[in-house]
Amino acid sequence: MDNKVLTAIIIGALLVSGVATVIVLGNDNRSDSRALLDEELQIYGNANGDWRVDLDDVDYLNKIISGERESTKFADANKDGVVDEMDVEQVRALIDRTAQFIWLLDGDSKLKRIDLNISRVGCEYYSNTELMLILGLEDKVVAVDNAPYQTKDFYFGSGSTVVNMMNMNAPDYESIETLDLDVLLTFSYAGSQAKQDMLPDVDVIYLGMYRPNVLEPTKSEYFQGILKAGYIFGAVERAEAYMDWLLGIRDMIYSKTAGISNDEKPKVLMTNYSNSYFQTGVETSTWSVYTSIDPLGQACLLAGGHPVAEDILTPEQYFGGPDRTLYGVKVNPESIVAADIDWAFCHCVMYTFGGTKVPGPEHGYGVSDTTTMRGAYHTAMSREMVDIPNIRIMAGDFRNGASGCMLLALYMAKAIHPDLFEDPNPLEYHQKYVSDWMGIEDYDVSTQAVFIYPCP
Repeated sequence: MDNKVLTAIIIGALLVSGVATVIVLGNDNRSDSRALLDEELQIYGNANGDWRVDLDDVDYLNKIISGERESTKFADANKDGVVDEMDVEQVRALIDRTAQFIWLLDGDSKLKRIDLNISRVGCEYYSNTELMLILGLEDKVVAVDNAPYQTKDFYFGSGSTVVNMMNMNAPDYESIETLDLDVLLTFSYAGSQAKQDMLPDVDVIYLGMYRPNVLEPTKSEYFQGILKAGYIFGAVERAEAYMDWLLGIRDMIYSKTAGISNDEKPKVLMTNYSNSYFQTGVETSTWSVYTSIDPLGQACLLAGGHPVAEDILTPEQYFGGPDRTLYGVKVNPESIVAADIDWAFCHCVMYTFGGTKVPGPEHGYGVSDTTTMRGAYHTAMSREMVDIPNIRIMAGDFRNGASGCMLLALYMAKAIHPDLFEDPNPLEYHQKYVSDWMGIEDYDVSTQAVFIYPCP
């Protein structure tokens, strides 16, 4: 896509499992013509309820103060109980990066006051670590948990002094206290309050990176989290540019897959390699199947696949359960055999959030040898219980990194619809993610990383 040429705006409606999705196509550059959030940015000071904190909020606050407008949810920027000139002062400080603090709702809608004098940050898992690099803040990261620590040379360069926080499901709080952190970015909303209680001198923040939405990122906690991080760390423009880049990928894929009829969509199983019949030595009577609210399931939909999950799960399960918190369901083998599957994409995890190493193929940025991924592929293809003609083994980084499965959707689209995706090359986008966004130089994704096997 040529960044010097404005792409025509195309508005389409995508019917996805009964859900209409309106998509606006644009170019890769940041464009003020399209909002990056469909809902209000959850930062106090966003008085007019749009997706930014800017001078429009100053004008709106002045109208509230003068009585022309009613007060709004996020108008009380300093959270002192009244909307007055002090809130105008706080908003101006947020805009010009001189604010001493910020009030916001975290990714789980919990109220947080964050001190903006930040120099030492701890990051849990890949998503928060990669986001800090994307925002150009790698120098502030002093500690990560065990998973990103295993590839710390990739993330932070050879000789990095970044510390391993190990198991973040059950943290060693005494050890973490010695790190003198200002901020700890948690991977999951679960347990974040317990960590805050145990670390009263640290701002423990769940941004929302755990919950991407590949189809509609502008409605996600994940996009809210990226932009909130921009305001917390003084990197708003960078955050907006990255969000816009992801939307550009989403729009480009959709522009090619939107016209595919249901009859032309291959039947795709999104499953877990480690907890399935595919892996040698694993005796299991059930298969893991990802639902439509999981980014893996959404990547399948965007890529132009028909998710087998829709056929073998109940409607309630497929749409995430009554509380929309059901990301995966265990099903019996008979359901898989009867599904007449064209493609299976098998999600792997090498290092868990709990600090352990999972048996299975080596993959990710720290791996350049395809031997174990190739072995996993051939093992899966040789299993006789179910006949699936096309199988791909894929890295867990897609789901757990800051790309939010958008790159996975592109790799998948290239694999299942090669005629539609002769161009672009997913590796080129992945390389840009590494080089231009994370700022990692002299690293060739095509030869120094293993993310999907076979690679389309």
